[in-house]
Amino acid sequence: MPPRVVQATDVGHGPRAWYESLPPITRAYGTVLAVLALSASFKMITGFYLVLIWQRVFSHFEVWRPLTTFLFGGRVNLTLIFHLVWLVTYGKVLETQVFQFQPADYLFMLLFGAASILAMGAVLQYTVGVALLVNAAALIFMVMYVWSRHFPDQVLSIWGLFTIKAFYLPFFYVLLDYLVTTEIPWGPCLGIAAGHLYFYLEDLYPAMGGPRLLRTPQFLKNLLADWGVGRRTNTHAAPGQDAFRAFQGRGQRLGAS
Repeated sequence: MPPRVVQATDVGHGPRAWYESLPPITRAYGTVLAVLALSASFKMITGFYLVLIWQRVFSHFEVWRPLTTFLFGGRVNLTLIFHLVWLVTYGKVLETQVFQFQPADYLFMLLFGAASILAMGAVLQYTVGVALLVNAAALIFMVMYVWSRHFPDQVLSIWGLFTIKAFYLPFFYVLLDYLVTTEIPWGPCLGIAAGHLYFYLEDLYPAMGGPRLLRTPQFLKNLLADWGVGRRTNTHAAPGQDAFRAFQGRGQRLGAS
């Protein structure tokens, strides 16, 4: 069988090449959001069983809901498309630059954000009476906020009409959402709060002399390494390698302030 002739236009171009160029965690999360949204739109699945309803979690033991609330962003619409674009845009930068050699740290950031959003959402529901059924938007806003704190002075163009600094971008979209719907966008607000909590504990508090309170579990690093993302690390150095520890240290995150 003769070898297949590969044209120059077949290499590095097209939707497939763009999709494969995305970093693994951002690609996986975006894919799940898109697949579930399309499945719900074509009535292949029922979104009711994916949203967060605490009563059903405890009374019907539907323990998957605290997870699927972050994986299901609703049916396909313009808002979901914007959220996917934001996830790919800002999540890609975080994963490939800020967490370039630490993919497990990026996943841990998402898990910490999800846990924080669940806790704050529960408090919100039982104090104000606002129930957040879908929390994918909140987690994406957390990603956007953390990105904005690492690149605060980057100038962005908003639809070609005006420019703002990256630091103000999450707040701009929250204000825009409020002006359009005249309702408080609780999800994005919780996402920003979770993002600030993470950034404070991970970057600001240690920079002020405090201890690092957030540490990625070793099993998470090894789990990702087993899946081909990142490298497995040993908890004990081999004999004779103590001299190399002087060259080890926590990498400096690009754009951190």
